[in-house]
Amino acid sequence: MYIAKMSWEEIERIQFDKSVLFLPIAPIEEHGPHLPAGVDCIIAEEACRRSSMKLQKTSSLKPYIFPLIPLGVAVESADFPGTISLPETLFAALIHQTLLNVTRWGFTKCVIVSPHASPAHLACIHAGIQLAQKECAIQIVEPLAQWVFGFSISNTSKRKEAPSSIPDIHAGEYETSMMLHLHPELVKSEKLPYLPERAIENMREPGTWKEKGAIEGYLGTPSKASEEKGKQYIQSLEKWADAALALEKHTNNELPPFISAKVAAILERM
Repeated sequence: MYIAKMSWEEIERIQFDKSVLFLPIAPIEEHGPHLPAGVDCIIAEEACRRSSMKLQKTSSLKPYIFPLIPLGVAVESADFPGTISLPETLFAALIHQTLLNVTRWGFTKCVIVSPHASPAHLACIHAGIQLAQKECAIQIVEPLAQWVFGFSISNTSKRKEAPSSIPDIHAGEYETSMMLHLHPELVKSEKLPYLPERAIENMREPGTWKEKGAIEGYLGTPSKASEEKGKQYIQSLEKWADAALALEKHTNNELPPFISAKVAAILERM
């Protein structure tokens, strides 16, 4: 059920104790010369749709989908046309106030769906969550930070040093394949053979991706993308339903341990 298609009276009649709100958040951001600026927005909405469908089959919770918030922090690509990057304090305040408002309606469970994995973006989301939870009783899960940083911590512990470059993190094979499956008409397929692998060797250094050499606005290998791969990758978007299932099983109004202490420490340093 889409909140934007409901009247205030219909929203008032929601059984909030038996419901969960999916909140899609992703900024408009350049995604190379071959993909539209709304890639993360499209993926966020598709993740909400697929996770809601999965939840309806596996849970007694009724899913509701909030309208997409097409904003966020995207400092890495802020010097490209097509990117909107908010100041961090403003974005954290936006998350905080949005959560306070949906809590005022009556929602007590919320899953934030943000496929945009910028560290600063995720840190601001969690800052907004912490502010909201100090003022109201709502269970909120944003699992991407744990998936991203937890994976990084796990792999770094197996090596003396973390990798200096990340081959497929933005508009590369993964996102291009998903867009070929979801919206092939939005992919400039004729460009793909001429987009070789692009990587950044100094990811941790200050500066935008363009300043570090990714002048086309992508990182990875979009030329390896295919619709068939996208059909496989797209199934991963249902994983946000698992976060909602965790909320359903949890009691005592405490946030499930989706964010480990190590990941929480990383977010606080952002």
